[in-house]
Amino acid sequence: MYNCPACGAAEVAGLSVCRCGADLALLQRLNALADVWFNRALEALAAGTPGRALEWLSACCAARPTDAAARRAQAKVWAQLGRWDEARDALDRAALIEPDAGNLAAIRATFEDAAKHAAPSAAKTSAAPPPARRTRGPGQMRKKPRRK
Repeated sequence: MYNCPACGAAEVAGLSVCRCGADLALLQRLNALADVWFNRALEALAAGTPGRALEWLSACCAARPTDAAARRAQAKVWAQLGRWDEARDALDRAALIEPDAGNLAAIRATFEDAAKHAAPSAAKTSAAPPPARRTRGPGQMRKKPRRK
């Protein structure tokens, strides 16, 4: 997942020390932390809190930018929230990392189909004016109820 920060070697997954002698313990801990964040995202989805899941997935993607599975999950959560542009962007990033993932085309087709069906209802709600709010003018006070 990571390259050695000292020499740039790419084959360092699972090593605590690179061939060049660099200590890779922090990279191992960061990799483990990204796994924890991904799992917390799954827990948040199971709990019905997609916004929280998106936060955990974004943290996972920041810690491990080459994690295509996290990017695909992020794309699915964006789509679940109806944020189609963000969903497509996350899916495009996943495709750059892992272009031959078998389910990319199916996910993309699902997004496009759902976006088409969601677009008319979104347009209706955004075209409606906000409800009028009644306000009092200057000097107008609320009447107090009469006491008997």
